[in-house]
Amino acid sequence: MIYRYNRRIFLFIAITLCLSATLKAQTDSKDTIVVSDEPAIDIAYGKQPEWMVTGATTSAKGSELQNTFTTSFPFKLSGRVPGLTAQQLATEPGFESSTLYSRGVSTFGVGENDMLVLVDGFESNFADLTSEEVESVTLLKDASATAMYGSRGANGVLLITTKRGKEGKLKVEFSTQQGVQMASRLPQYLDSYDYARLYNEALVNDGKPELYTNEDLQLYQNGTDPYFHPNVNWYDEVLSNASPISNYNLNFTGGSKAVQYFVLLNQIKSNNLYIRSGDKSEFSENGKYQRINFRMNVDIQLTKRFSTELSVGGTVVDQANPAGHNSYNVFNSMAIIPPNEFAVYNPNGTFGRNSLYSNPLGDILNQGFYTSNGRTLNSTIGFTEQLDFITKGLSFTSKISFNSYFLSQSNKTRSYQSFEISKDDQGEIVYTKFGINESLNASEGASDQNRSYVIQSFLNYDRNFGDNNVSAVLMYNADNFTISGNSQPIKHENVSGRATFANKQKYIGEVSFSYMGSGNFPSGSRFGFFPAVSAGWVVSNEDFLKDNKSVNYLKFRASYGMVGNELIGGPAFMFDQTYPNTSPYFFGTSNTQSGAIIQGRLANPNVTWEKEKSFNIGLEAQLFQKLDFSLDVFNSDRYDILVQPNTVDSDFMGYTKPYLNEGKTNNKGFEAMLRYSNDRSNEFKFFVEATAWYFKNKVVFNSEALQLYDYLYRTGQPINQPFGLEAIGFFEDQNDIDASPKQNWVAIQPGDVKYKDLNEDGKIDELDIHPIGKSGLPNFTGGLRIGAEYKGFDFDVFFQGVASRSVYFGGLNFEAFQNNGKAGTIALNRWTSETAETATYPRLSSENNDNNYRYSSLWLRDGSFIKLRSIELGYTLPAKISNLAKLEKTRIFINGNNLFSLDHMDGYRDPEVGSYYPAMKSFSAGIRVQFK
Repeated sequence: MIYRYNRRIFLFIAITLCLSATLKAQTDSKDTIVVSDEPAIDIAYGKQPEWMVTGATTSAKGSELQNTFTTSFPFKLSGRVPGLTAQQLATEPGFESSTLYSRGVSTFGVGENDMLVLVDGFESNFADLTSEEVESVTLLKDASATAMYGSRGANGVLLITTKRGKEGKLKVEFSTQQGVQMASRLPQYLDSYDYARLYNEALVNDGKPELYTNEDLQLYQNGTDPYFHPNVNWYDEVLSNASPISNYNLNFTGGSKAVQYFVLLNQIKSNNLYIRSGDKSEFSENGKYQRINFRMNVDIQLTKRFSTELSVGGTVVDQANPAGHNSYNVFNSMAIIPPNEFAVYNPNGTFGRNSLYSNPLGDILNQGFYTSNGRTLNSTIGFTEQLDFITKGLSFTSKISFNSYFLSQSNKTRSYQSFEISKDDQGEIVYTKFGINESLNASEGASDQNRSYVIQSFLNYDRNFGDNNVSAVLMYNADNFTISGNSQPIKHENVSGRATFANKQKYIGEVSFSYMGSGNFPSGSRFGFFPAVSAGWVVSNEDFLKDNKSVNYLKFRASYGMVGNELIGGPAFMFDQTYPNTSPYFFGTSNTQSGAIIQGRLANPNVTWEKEKSFNIGLEAQLFQKLDFSLDVFNSDRYDILVQPNTVDSDFMGYTKPYLNEGKTNNKGFEAMLRYSNDRSNEFKFFVEATAWYFKNKVVFNSEALQLYDYLYRTGQPINQPFGLEAIGFFEDQNDIDASPKQNWVAIQPGDVKYKDLNEDGKIDELDIHPIGKSGLPNFTGGLRIGAEYKGFDFDVFFQGVASRSVYFGGLNFEAFQNNGKAGTIALNRWTSETAETATYPRLSSENNDNNYRYSSLWLRDGSFIKLRSIELGYTLPAKISNLAKLEKTRIFINGNNLFSLDHMDGYRDPEVGSYYPAMKSFSAGIRVQFK
């Protein structure tokens, strides 16, 4: 297969070069390619004038994203692009992760919602991009916009376009931004005094004697015995209040008619929140992340008809982390160790600990460190030949892209001495040793890598016939993605096309399609056809609205089509029957054993991709030269989602059920944008832009097993709808317990959570579970951006708000004393006989309580929030001052990110990032200069 693929590349290059050489000899003719002065926006494999676009797309400029100061490019997109939801999952520098959703979710079960993200038309590691190299980000949302991506387009397509050179003199820009970042919120836990007195209360509730005496409580309160009555806030000991983050950028752009270029070199550095452990110990490293981005985009007009483009970009990432690959274990220790368990340091200066827990500070200083170096290279070369000798407006383009990623890792570990202290009968301190001091042991050579090859060829046609505009593209794509290890390569091959016809810039019609194949499906069923149609009407160009002073622009558009999602989940190669297990059979009266194999999950020889039929109508308008408005309304029906046939196959059949393409969903909603800007000729310039988008989905069919009660069905519910028990308060007394339905998980006491008996059968069990709250993905997202300029000053502020989502309070911060852990400040609101009327937290228990911490409505909170995502104030120096320093332009600025959040979390956690490494906020200042 590798030979066949490389042969394609060779033939592709040879044909292109031969064709180019032949066409150079043709007689020149007048260039008839359509050139429009109106702004062009990115669409699938090309660009179109804005008035000509009939699909649903929204864009953001790369310059707008620079206001968000973070190492992760997806984090910059939160709330910026209508229809795009960027959900933050992890925030530790170098280990950031997020999931991007276009118009919410439309699949469930084992299916995946990951959208297709392309950088300059090819897949690459977009998370490590820097906004300084990005020209624009465009979200393709409906079937018309994504049909050319075939079985990869149903979850939406995000196009990231990097900057390219422009004709003009050389421009050299340099910028630097220096700042600090800190945790927006850290978990709030009880100090030793409150922990001890509440733990005594928990013991009494469990019928056990108190552990801490009044003297103990007094010593915890006054802090006079720090070794045997410590009060340790591990977050204060292990984390710094703030960590530095910096960014340096240098780029060159310019060119002539023959050659245009854009060259960038960028470095970003970010320390994590740990104290500088590497400065304090030879066995540790400071937690840090450093990334260098480089890019060179060059466009060359070799002859009047033949041009080439070269793009090379990549990153070099160096990272270090004390005490392991990432911070999970350390943050988990800080979250579970009670504050009075042991002191950070013993009286003799050694690290404290006990038999249950190690010392988090000692761990990051002495257990070793992890380092890694990652290298990414993305390269593309392309050729374009004008084919006017065949017919005017015809051209041929071919591109080859090679992308690679390699990560080398080193993990150095050691054990170290730490001690538990106690007192003997004479009151002397006794040290019990744990561990020994070792040299560092290195685990070198661990690596991860992947690479991809892509071939793309385009036949383009773009021409005017009087009042008619005709634009068309026919393209061929073949790609191969290979992952290190035993993973199977991922391959696609497709022919796609689009044809657009416009008359008098009023009436637009477009058809697009893809005939696409994927190696994930059985032979003979790997290709599918994905068509779409769309139309537009520019009403403002009609005679009855032309030159109207109130309605400057008005366009209606509509689309309908089908796209697919190949990320169906489930086991690989499920179309082949496997026999993965062994088990003996026994024969005869002596039970003679004979080896045998067992059939695995039943195969699905007809497995295919998910399909989605999507309808979209849109409106775009500009009124009074100041007010811009757009609205899109959509409805999508997805089917062929993988489900197990629980409706018709019972569990007692004795085989593992196959996955079949039977699931169905519906998703509908809207996106809107409203922008007001004053006359740009005014000295004071400003704009206000508001965006909002909403989706509502539901499971139409998922082949679930028959249920005794309608409320148990997932069918008809929103995708990922949480199911749990409905908490209706706390038991008041024993009479209340005796008169209520039985809850049999543990022995019930007054103050325990009381649940609703939905089926009224006198007991609480899995038959009382029903829909509660909402999923963690917001159904509604809004953004508000305000900007102004006056006499060199500029101001930009961006707010994001979300609604219709739930957050679940669970885990170490909310489950007091469970699994030998500590207690968060939320436990101060616990139920007692004195607080029964006002309590919002169940009675305390020193034992694991399987009743009070079940998944229920008690622990759900409204997950809506409003965040100040970014705010920036800048000043551009007058030209005469910049000229003194031989500079063309100088701008200084201050910036803040995620400075506050209005939410319903009561300070216990961030509404987006709940545990482990916290959500971050930052303050920074910078300068950007352009040299003459």
